[in-house]
Amino acid sequence: MKSQRFNHVSVALILVIVTLVDSSVPFNIALAESVSDEVSAINQTVAEKKNTIDQISRQIKEYEKKIKQKEAETVSLRVELELLENRIAKTELEIEETNTEIDLVNAEIAFIAKEQLKLEEKLEHDRMLIQSILQEMQKNDHTLPLQVFFGSSSFSDLFDQVNQLETVGSDLEQAIEETKFSKSLLEEKKAAQLSKKEMLSDLQNNLQQEKNTLNESVGAQETLIVETEQTEAGFQKMLKQMKQEQQAIDQEIARLQEELEGKLSQSDSAGDTSGLSWPFNPPKGISVLFHDPTYPFRYMFEHSGLDLPAPKGTLIKSAAPGYVAWVKKGQLYGNYVMVIHANGIATLYAHMSRVDVEPDQYLKRGDTIGAVGSTGLSTGPHLHFEVRKNGVPTNPLTYLIPR
Repeated sequence: MKSQRFNHVSVALILVIVTLVDSSVPFNIALAESVSDEVSAINQTVAEKKNTIDQISRQIKEYEKKIKQKEAETVSLRVELELLENRIAKTELEIEETNTEIDLVNAEIAFIAKEQLKLEEKLEHDRMLIQSILQEMQKNDHTLPLQVFFGSSSFSDLFDQVNQLETVGSDLEQAIEETKFSKSLLEEKKAAQLSKKEMLSDLQNNLQQEKNTLNESVGAQETLIVETEQTEAGFQKMLKQMKQEQQAIDQEIARLQEELEGKLSQSDSAGDTSGLSWPFNPPKGISVLFHDPTYPFRYMFEHSGLDLPAPKGTLIKSAAPGYVAWVKKGQLYGNYVMVIHANGIATLYAHMSRVDVEPDQYLKRGDTIGAVGSTGLSTGPHLHFEVRKNGVPTNPLTYLIPR
């Protein structure tokens, strides 16, 4: 067994290993101290950010309680404005919280990056060490027996050296295993960093949505102040007009649905209404969904369609073949158009800056109806788009063809 060891290792090899390991000690200590200081600073930042997030979360819960209390009160201008103020404050805190979470994730990414750097340095050091050992083994392979024999002053020294040499193979094997483990650990750190970066992207998307919600709430507050002239009488008058407007739509649409669908059937011009086309391709997506809980006027009434923000003047197209039921102007919808289609479907287009159609006019899919505006109870240029099935508002996304 010992003679087999002589064929693979040498005394010189031991010296190489000792030299390489000893020379690496100052380097490793310096590296460890530098990385340790940076990691400690990052850990302190992480702890501070987590503490800030906890404090903000408690404040958000307090505003949630205030909002629930206000929602339980009778609808009034004071209550509605206080609701909006609380929602604005809550959203501002949510934005601050998300910004802090982004900072936290960035700090955690930095921490992982430092650990990666340390592991990469260790991997390179281990690789060089193993390479040097293997080179020395190959170089001294044939001269080992003579070196061991003539380099020993006694048989006792010879046996001591042999015992040392027997451990070299296992030490090399252990070094290789540690390097493999470090490499596996490095791959895990890289995967963790990618995961954190994905989380960061999601947080940034959430932040943009929260900013949109804040802008909607601020716009709603300003609109409410202007429309009601900051008086309770003005608010109640506006609320009454909007409810009457909704009731009139509900009552009239049933009669017109039957009448205009009959015309579509007689002229065989209904066309394909299995899916509705988008009135336009919304450049900023959907700002408010059907029955959206973030809708700023939700306390007064549910949001009955989709809000599609777009620059003023953007052309609005008919979602399907149909007849124009009416063209009106109201307190709630501003300038708006209702179009009757086949199979009990009707579409409504509101807040328009201008209208390009007339009642009883036939429209093909894609014909221009008007242009985007901000008339009525609106917080900025957008199209309020409704879909009604047998007169009842329903989620437009159920009928719209995927973009």
